[in-house]
Amino acid sequence: MSTDSMSPPPHDPTNTEPTSGDATPVSGGAAPEQPAKRGPGRPGGVGEKIFEQVEALVGDQGLSRTEAFQRISEESGRRSGTVAANYYRIARKRKGDDSSTRRRGRPRGRRRGGASGATASAALARAQEALEELSGVVRAQEKELAELREQSAQLDKVRRLMDENVS
Repeated sequence: MSTDSMSPPPHDPTNTEPTSGDATPVSGGAAPEQPAKRGPGRPGGVGEKIFEQVEALVGDQGLSRTEAFQRISEESGRRSGTVAANYYRIARKRKGDDSSTRRRGRPRGRRRGGASGATASAALARAQEALEELSGVVRAQEKELAELREQSAQLDKVRRLMDENVS
C-alpha cells in the first residue's frame, strides 16, 4: 500500500514507532499503559494531598493532628471529620493495614448453636418459670383482693346497722 493513499496503513501490533503525524506510539489502538499518578481528580488523590498537608502542619508548625484537620477543613471547605477520615485512610494504606476491606462483626454463614444455643434455651426456660411464678402470684393477689372486698362489704353492713341504732 502506498503512503499517498487516503486509507490508514494496516495495523501492526508489534509496531511501536509513531505513525506519520502521530506523536504517540501505536500499541493495539489503546493508550500506552503507564502507572496512574495520584493527584486531585484521580481516585485517592484528595486523600494523598490531605495526608501530605497534615504531615506538613504537624511536622513544620507543631500542630496536633486535630488542629491540622481543623485548619485544612477551614481552608478547603470540607468537614474536619472528612479530612480526618481521608488522613487515616491513607495512613492505614501506607502502613499496609488492610482493615478497610475486612468485614466487621460476626462472620457470615455461622449460626449460633451448640453452647450458645444451650444458653439461650436455658434462659428461655428460666423466663418461662419466672412467668409461671408471676402468674401464681397474680392469682393469689386476686384471691386476696376478693376476700378484702367481701370483708369491706361486711364492714359497710355493720356501719349501717350501727348508724341506725344510734339515731
